[in-house]
Amino acid sequence: MWLRNTKELDKLSGQKVELTYHTIVKYLANHDAPLDYLISGELAQIQTFGIPSISMLLQRTKQYQNDGLKRLDDTRAILTECMTDSVQSDRGQHMIKHLNWIHSHYEISNDDYLYTLALFIIEPARWMESFGYRPLSEREKYAGYLAFKSLGTAMNIKHIPESREAFVMWYQDYRRQHMVYHPNNKKVTDGLIVAMEDMFPFFIKPFIRPVILTLVNDPELLIATGQKPPAQLTQIVIKGFMGIRKTLQKYINPWQHRSFDNSRLGQHYKSYPDGYQNSVLGPEKIVKNAPAGCPFHISNPPV
Repeated sequence: MWLRNTKELDKLSGQKVELTYHTIVKYLANHDAPLDYLISGELAQIQTFGIPSISMLLQRTKQYQNDGLKRLDDTRAILTECMTDSVQSDRGQHMIKHLNWIHSHYEISNDDYLYTLALFIIEPARWMESFGYRPLSEREKYAGYLAFKSLGTAMNIKHIPESREAFVMWYQDYRRQHMVYHPNNKKVTDGLIVAMEDMFPFFIKPFIRPVILTLVNDPELLIATGQKPPAQLTQIVIKGFMGIRKTLQKYINPWQHRSFDNSRLGQHYKSYPDGYQNSVLGPEKIVKNAPAGCPFHISNPPV
């Protein structure tokens, strides 16, 4: 039952990608490579910290330094709510309204929104090429672009490039122009790494920072965020382990016949040991202290 089987992907490959993009992305994230998608999504957040205009806001609110674990869990849960049944579903639309309400409390430039959106399109493909059991096909990359383009449109992000290739070029240009070291970049990155350490037992925590900085696999980002690369031998060991994992994944897949989202691991959020309610996702000072609360959860209480 654990042996890898690509019949479902083969079945999807014969259908028009514009009609099946949500199904393709959901299959990749829940069955074909769920841990890869989960990890690449978490690491994509670090990529945003190399842009001073983004890290300045995060440092001012201190969400990662003071409540980093909740921030990580909230981001993952919000994406789950938005994407599981598609952005167009009632569940997705409900969370989009909540997300847009949260963002309305901050001044965020459209370009910083675009850059963050681009990362959720680009990073899974980059991760799969480096550490996954296979690179994503062009069809799968395009499906990811369509899925997150629909999310960006629902979030009222303007000027989303009309093709994945154009978006990658925009991302590369923006990164070249704006990725530079700033003390805020380092502070926020350190806060996220500490938050990731809090996800694991104490005897694993010393290994988390070198693992993260190795798996980021981006020397320019490490410079921009003020992070010292792990020792060469440490990197060799970590990448060697990932190479063994890649080989095993080619033949073994425990998620072939069960959904990662419905598994104990997929439903585990350390910030919400009894499960989350979508009304509490987001910065605590906003979701709990807003004068009237989130208007979309007053009229539409979470289920």
